[in-house]
Amino acid sequence: MNELRTHLKDLIDKAAWEWLEQHATAGRLLIVTSNLELVEVGLALAEDDISIIKQWLDDGWLYRPTEAEINHWQTHQDLEFETLIIQPFVLSRVLIRS
Repeated sequence: MNELRTHLKDLIDKAAWEWLEQHATAGRLLIVTSNLELVEVGLALAEDDISIIKQWLDDGWLYRPTEAEINHWQTHQDLEFETLIIQPFVLSRVLIRS
């Protein structure tokens, strides 16, 4: 599992909304809140840990973007997102600029 964790860390990248929009439209974009790490969610998906994924979904820590969020991101094209692809999903969160 340590090798998978390292591999997933290496796969984390940045993306613009224009790249993510097609995944949101297809229902494959999952937003990861700051309560979780992308790698932890990626591991759970890769290992098919349904119980923890369901708990995160129920808690609202992992969710599909809302229409309001999508509209906001479409008008703020300068935003960057941290992303991790775990087929067929794209895990993402907006990067906070300091």
